[in-house]
Amino acid sequence: MPRWLFPLLVLLIAALAALLVWAWSTDYILIDKCLDAGGVWEQEARVCALPVTTIRS
Repeated sequence: MPRWLFPLLVLLIAALAALLVWAWSTDYILIDKCLDAGGVWEQEARVCALPVTTIRS
């Protein structure tokens, strides 16, 4: 393995870790999951409001 490859891999891993920390700290992933599930994100309370439906057979 070339000597320059190790620092490059460390830098790449650090960048990916920083991206994940940013995504979780800004609620980006939570908001995306909420909207994908059909919910509404309530910013003030930082919660996802999902509609309740009843399925009758």
